[in-house]
Amino acid sequence: DAWLCPEQMILLETDATKARAVARKHMAIYIELPNYQNNLREYGFDDRDFTAGGSDRLVDAIVAWGDETVIRERIEAHRAAGANHVCIQAFRPDGEMGPDMEVLELLAPATG
Repeated sequence: DAWLCPEQMILLETDATKARAVARKHMAIYIELPNYQNNLREYGFDDRDFTAGGSDRLVDAIVAWGDETVIRERIEAHRAAGANHVCIQAFRPDGEMGPDMEVLELLAPATG
C-alpha cells in the first residue's frame, strides 16, 4: 500500500482569538510562499484568504485548534480519508517556538 502521511498542525487552545493569533504566527512564512498559495487555491482559497496573516477560514482549515476532542476528530478525519499515519505539529499555546509536549502526551497512544 502507498504511504499516506498528511501533516496536521494542532493547538490545544479553546479561545478562538488566542488560537488564531498563535496559528497565524506559525503560518506566516508559509502563506506568503507562492507554492503554498497555489496548492491552497486548488482547495478554494483565494487572494482574500492570504491577507492580514490569513483569513479565519484559512487558519481554521490548516490548524486544528480547540479542546482534545476537536483535535482528535480532526486527526481521525485524516485516517478516515485513508491516511495510515498523521504527522502532528503541535503549537504551544503561548505562541513560543517548539512543540507543546502536553498535547503530544495527551494524544499519544496508550502503552502498556
